[in-house]
Amino acid sequence: MEEEEAAAREVVMDKDVKKKIKETMKKILKRSSLLEITEIKAREEASSELGLDLSRDPYKLIVREAVDCFIEKAITKIETEMGKLHTHTWI
Repeated sequence: MEEEEAAAREVVMDKDVKKKIKETMKKILKRSSLLEITEIKAREEASSELGLDLSRDPYKLIVREAVDCFIEKAITKIETEMGKLHTHTWI
C-alpha cells in the first residue's frame, strides 16, 4: 500500500518538460522587474502558462535551478560591465 502511494506521488518527467519549464522561467524572469519578482511569483506564473503544478517536486527543483542560473548570469553580466567601466581610460 505504501509503495502504491509513493508511486502515485512520484512525478515522471521527460527532458522536453524540463526544457519547457526552464525556457518558460527564463522568459518570465527576463520580462519581469528583478526588484519585484520572487521565485514564488515566477513559479506561479509558469505553472499557469504550462498548466502544471510547479510547486511540487521535482518541478520545484527545476524552477529553483532556472532561477539560480538566471541570477548567476545576471551577476556575471553586471560584473563584466562594471569591469569595463573601471578599465576604461578617461582622457
